[in-house]
Formats: sequence, structure tokens, C-alpha cells
Amino acid sequence: MSARPAAIYRLWLLALGFSVWCSALVILYVLHSVGCAFHWSNGALRLGLSLTVLVALALVGWLWRHYAKSAPNAALDPTGAFLQWVIVWTLIAAFVTTVFTLGPTLLLTTCT
Repeated sequence: MSARPAAIYRLWLLALGFSVWCSALVILYVLHSVGCAFHWSNGALRLGLSLTVLVALALVGWLWRHYAKSAPNAALDPTGAFLQWVIVWTLIAAFVTTVFTLGPTLLLTTCT
């Protein structure tokens, strides 16, 4: 048997994109609540929220590009190639989720 199974440590890559999304969501809510509690100006608060969303999108986009460009190792069995495909599509799903869940928060009023 010439093919070897995919390394188990690559399974954490399945959660990588959504971990970035989850972290951005938490940071977004923390920035919003702290900014409203300490009466930050609307411009500063909106800038912080926008930077959080843009950094999350840039990071997930970079990960997507990185793993989409890297071909699966030919020495791995078909499970390795399938895992590579699932990792790329999970990163795509995380990117789309970031756009649709965090993007609209920038259109809302900042504080009441």
C-alpha cells in the first residue's frame, strides 16, 4: 500500500474559518458594548467595527486562497484529497457567513 492516510492534525483546519468568524463576532460585540458604555464618538466606534469585520474577512480570505492554491499531497490516500476539498469549502462558507452576518451590523445605528 503506497498511500498513507491524512494526518489527524489537519482536522483542526475544518474549524479554522469559523473560529475566525466567531472571534470577530465576539470582538464586534465587545467593541460595540464598550464603545456605547464609554460614549465613544460614532465615527470612532464605526471605524473599530469596520476594521474588525475587514480584518476577519481578510484573514478568512487569505486562508481560503492559501488552502485553495495548495494541492493535496499525492502521497496521501483519497481521504487526504477529500479533506483538502472540505477545508477549502469550509473556508468559503466561513467567508460568506462573515459577509452576511457581520456586514449588516455596520449599517445599524451605533448607540441609542
